[in-house]
Amino acid sequence: MWKSIAIAVAVLTPAAAPQLFHVVQPAPASVPVAAAPAAGKTFAATCRGDQVLDSRPDPAWVGQSYAGDRCRAPAFPVALDGARATRGQVVAAMAGAKRYQAAADEFEACVDHFVAARHAAGARPLTEAQLIIENHRVLVSQRAKQRAQAQVNVAINAFNEYGSDCPDHG
Repeated sequence: MWKSIAIAVAVLTPAAAPQLFHVVQPAPASVPVAAAPAAGKTFAATCRGDQVLDSRPDPAWVGQSYAGDRCRAPAFPVALDGARATRGQVVAAMAGAKRYQAAADEFEACVDHFVAARHAAGARPLTEAQLIIENHRVLVSQRAKQRAQAQVNVAINAFNEYGSDCPDHG
């Protein structure tokens, strides 16, 4: 009986006199954020699909000759900061992207011709692993062409928004 009385006192005492014991209190409710922005100013949503999402360089072996195919991927063009570039630099970057895409098309054709030649009668066919690697090289080249064009688009947009000498940007 004394045991049950002691338990009841131990449970009820902190509830009756919380100042005597450290009682965990719930955190205060967060202060609600004002629904309207300060001074009625808002930012328009900016949704852009031409941003370069993955600018990591491809592994070096992707661009090197593989299995004696004598095909080499072109060097990826250098990114341009359109906000600080001149009009001439932006135009040169556009031309460089076109040259890169043409060179990448030649690289992909080279790989395709090599694979077709190895499938020809009398030639030693490629192994399954070699076919996968050659296919991967072509896919990487196609993705790199898209990245190169997106990179130029970002530079053009930045130039038009921040770097051009248009009177409406002053």
